[in-house]
Amino acid sequence: MQPDRFARLAALRGDVVTGIPTSAWANNLDDIDREVLLRAVIEVIRTLILPEWESKRPGDRRPHAALEATEAWLAAKTEDHVAAAKTAAKDCTAARNDTFGKDHRIADAARGMAWAVTAKDSTPIWEALQNIEQELLARVTLVAEYHRLPEQRRAILKVLQRVLAPPQEEAAPAATGPVPYSASGNFAVGQTLTHPKFGDLVVTAAGDKWIDVRLPDGSTKRLAQKPK
Repeated sequence: MQPDRFARLAALRGDVVTGIPTSAWANNLDDIDREVLLRAVIEVIRTLILPEWESKRPGDRRPHAALEATEAWLAAKTEDHVAAAKTAAKDCTAARNDTFGKDHRIADAARGMAWAVTAKDSTPIWEALQNIEQELLARVTLVAEYHRLPEQRRAILKVLQRVLAPPQEEAAPAATGPVPYSASGNFAVGQTLTHPKFGDLVVTAAGDKWIDVRLPDGSTKRLAQKPK
């Protein structure tokens, strides 16, 4: 995943009301696997805008149902799941109409996820991202916190990046302490070993079938090792 795509999206100016166009999302994210992208945008919806819907309409699960239907289809692409996604999308259309002018963009974004199940391209995904940004912009504009406008897209990108490009776990550091000696092992000069009889050893020389080791008292002993 190229990190510069997120930097480009963050740097775009965008309109203070409509945000950046769907073409900007498409130009930067269209090469990502569509199913992975769907999962990422579902996470953005759940993280950034769905809580507002839940706080105002706790009994209305139409957007939730659309996201869940999409996830069910992602898990198993059956005809039943396709039909369920279509039904959920239509229910979200009704939810959008019921809330137009207030929270309709939340239902619209969720509807886009369900429509994406049967869409021929990723247009519903780009439209969902645009709806998410517009919803977030509308919230800060409503309270005249215009200085927070640039933060809204960065919040979207932060969630997208968390799903699409999670930080790589650092590999555990290689063990640097002594390793147990075994005649079936293979060892290198400078390596430290432990021996049940001789204690801690240091390999001072190595041949095809043998190693010389320095014992704790400073003396040297030859031990067997497995040929390379």
